[in-house]
Amino acid sequence: MTPFMIRVAELVGADEDELAAAGLEELAPMPMTRISQRIATSTGADRQVAIRSLAEQLVCEANAVLAHGDDHLSLVDETLPSELAFTVGYRGRGARVSTTFEDGTAYGRLVGDGFDSELPHELDGPDALPNLLIRLLVESGVPHHPVHS
Repeated sequence: MTPFMIRVAELVGADEDELAAAGLEELAPMPMTRISQRIATSTGADRQVAIRSLAEQLVCEANAVLAHGDDHLSLVDETLPSELAFTVGYRGRGARVSTTFEDGTAYGRLVGDGFDSELPHELDGPDALPNLLIRLLVESGVPHHPVHS
């Protein structure tokens, strides 16, 4: 199992009292974000593709750990005329990661439950994605049962 799969397995296999004692920030720290800034189109596209590719891998890994009868993470792509975006969802909650392209620049954005901010934010990079998905699972009520690897 990968390190991310082990994190998901620990969440699923944990007793609810253990999870409550550990606290949300210890179990599922907020993903690292930064204030959105306009950057070169090619850099923005590269970042979006890297994050989207990793999202697909991590969603597959998490879903492999979750039992057949459990809810599974979803990954939905959006391609609009001037925007690339995807949403990862779980049990009615979601996080949308997007990059908008306009006038030769790109602008990243993270929107979703629990990621409200006065200023637009984006993920700090692909390394922030595992914490985003773990946070989504924990805040949405990941099921608890023994995990068999």
